[in-house]
Amino acid sequence: MRASGYERHADDWYVEPAWCVDALVQAERPFIGAVLDPCCGGGNIVTRLRVNDVHAQGADIRDRADGQFPVMGYAQSLFDTRPDSVVSNPPYGLAQDFIDSCLTTTTDRVCVLLRLAFLEGQKRRDWLMRAPLARVWVCSKRVSMPPGGTDIAAKGGSIAYAWFVFERGHIGQPVLGWLPDVEILP
Repeated sequence: MRASGYERHADDWYVEPAWCVDALVQAERPFIGAVLDPCCGGGNIVTRLRVNDVHAQGADIRDRADGQFPVMGYAQSLFDTRPDSVVSNPPYGLAQDFIDSCLTTTTDRVCVLLRLAFLEGQKRRDWLMRAPLARVWVCSKRVSMPPGGTDIAAKGGSIAYAWFVFERGHIGQPVLGWLPDVEILP
């Protein structure tokens, strides 16, 4: 069992709440061009970005959305799509490699939803000091992410999450901010 209280999903597929994606869109400057979620699961991030008038597309290593998105690994989808930006909730254990891969193919920014504890660790600190981490948007409201493909209801979140925004060309310390409270758009 994970610290979140949910059983671990084999592919680290956990479904983020819609409000969390809507809050990122409100906090960030407008997205320009094509945005990809290369680990889109059932397509929640893609759907919420589209509702917010962002040109978004998705792909996933498995077909989790009845054929709506191409089935391929994230590296292949980045290579095939060459997006301007990435917005994703990647598998936590692959997050650093995922971010590095995204930064080599995007022209704008990479926004990833990760545990706030991603900031911890000696090895990761050295990497973060070199990476173009521009902003960290902390979720004041706890995020509950039940395993995808199940009928398990979201519980009260117990883990602190944040959107980490890596921006091409950013130099210097990241800005720390908090996501706004949002009303879910239809």
